[in-house]
Amino acid sequence: MLLSELNPAARSLLRSKPIPNSRQDRILGALLGAALGDVMGNAISGLSKETIKDKYGDWGITSPPHNAHVSYNFSLTLFALDSLIFSTQKRHKLSVIEICNCLIKCIKEWEVVMSNPKLFHGINHLADKSSVCTDFIKNYPLWKFTRPGSKYIKGNLSELINPLLIAVLLCANGKTTSEVAEELAKKLGEPEFKIDIDALIAYFYHKEDITKEIKLKGLNTMREQINSASRPDLLGMLAGFEHGAKYGIQGFKQVWYLRIDATILIEQLGWRVGRVIKSYL
Repeated sequence: MLLSELNPAARSLLRSKPIPNSRQDRILGALLGAALGDVMGNAISGLSKETIKDKYGDWGITSPPHNAHVSYNFSLTLFALDSLIFSTQKRHKLSVIEICNCLIKCIKEWEVVMSNPKLFHGINHLADKSSVCTDFIKNYPLWKFTRPGSKYIKGNLSELINPLLIAVLLCANGKTTSEVAEELAKKLGEPEFKIDIDALIAYFYHKEDITKEIKLKGLNTMREQINSASRPDLLGMLAGFEHGAKYGIQGFKQVWYLRIDATILIEQLGWRVGRVIKSYL
């Protein structure tokens, strides 16, 4: 069994869903969707079209694998969210430069935790006043396990920009996110793929009654985007984010909720984002 299936807290997503089409619903949906897209994309990353067809059938991968562990890409998104929430709570409002500095420091702290998971588990680091990530995220039990599916090569920092921007998109408006993207590109290099920030922001304001047919059509679009991507490990998160931002939690099949190991952490961080959204990055 997966860790999330053993903890009743993960099931509160099923029991107490946010109001449909609310900002909270779309935040949780986008975050959950990014995680689902991440594990699906990483499951087929590096595989040929023929191999994907042989392994998953004519439709390709259609849902998270049973042993669905999020990759290093999505773990960085969670670290970035934690650092942004923590920093805004301390300073209330961050400038674009301060957001970028926060995210760059977050990368360094994330790298240390991912490289030395046992070093942090159960240790209190509050003495480090300059830390941008909390003890909560650094010591979370999830990091005790090796993250499969990592495509990140240390030193190729530009590939980390999109996971960071997904976190910013959940907390800030399009103008701020675009300015952060420009600053990060100056510091880390131009990413291989540039996300359409305006389009992703617009999905949060997408108004549509969710029927079974519409949900199925959206999920099929997400599946097609992931299976046809040249770099599914990078674009899977964006496809899932898009679907979740449009339709919220109800846009996903219920059976998917407990199929990823980060379900509990997604829920906790999603609600924290909703509570501090008025702080304005």
